[in-house]
Amino acid sequence: MSLDVPAPIRIGDVTIHPLVEEPRYLAAPHVFFPQLDEDPQPADAWYLQPPHVDAATGQIVLNIQPLLVLTGDRVILLDTGGGNGKVRTSPGFHLRQRPFWDNFSRLGLTPDDVDTVVLTHLHVDHVGFATTADGDGWVPSFRNARYLLTRQEFDFWTGPGGRAGLERTGDYVADSVLPLHTAGVLDFVAPDLTLTPEVRLVPAFGHTPGNLFVEIASRGERAVYAGDGIHHAVQLAHPEWSTRYCVDGHGSAAQRRALLDSIADTATILIPAHFPVPTAGRVVRDGDAFRYVFHTDG
Repeated sequence: MSLDVPAPIRIGDVTIHPLVEEPRYLAAPHVFFPQLDEDPQPADAWYLQPPHVDAATGQIVLNIQPLLVLTGDRVILLDTGGGNGKVRTSPGFHLRQRPFWDNFSRLGLTPDDVDTVVLTHLHVDHVGFATTADGDGWVPSFRNARYLLTRQEFDFWTGPGGRAGLERTGDYVADSVLPLHTAGVLDFVAPDLTLTPEVRLVPAFGHTPGNLFVEIASRGERAVYAGDGIHHAVQLAHPEWSTRYCVDGHGSAAQRRALLDSIADTATILIPAHFPVPTAGRVVRDGDAFRYVFHTDG
């Protein structure tokens, strides 16, 4: 499988490279949004048209892609995708072999160039490439990096609260997170940590108990990586709709509404984790809801 290569996103002196793992991960709309059973949407709604929905099947289109943030002297990876060669209950993540690592070679980089990995939250499609098999087990993929995570997130997924989710998906914490802790490269950080003058973490608890957004700002320009705070364009039309996979649906909806209200009709670039290529865009108000305009000028 070849990779679609999205254009880099430039925020002042910072360059953000989407690292595509799976550009078209298709899912049944009702699986993610059971609200559709009670509130069917108009077939011609903008958020139910390509590229947000696959025209042939009617399934929603999700894009799995971490972000590589280059600030000049730092190489920061935001999330690590679903991973390869890992046993999962979900066929979409089970023993996959996707050309994710090709992203680094096309940029003239290697995984060893990454100095920081931010795990915004611990879901299967955000932690997988954090570790790599070495023949005896799983070891950190980014050998020169510190991995950052909130303590709230780690405690939830290693405690009784996260057990049902791991049983449903396959225990990705065991092969993708705990080896980081064992290797001594996992740091529990404040949810509002400033990483560099351009990059800071933003607490956004709700989707999961320690979920983070990431703000990138440089030379008067700004972007927000919203991770799974916004999964699909339907959530701009219905900010109150959280996915089936949100631990705290009300909290997730509150975080989503606050973010959209704060950036609507501004120059801030929104980067959700799973919007189809080109992913990044601007938010505009549409009555009491919002619309999305893709950002394509690089």
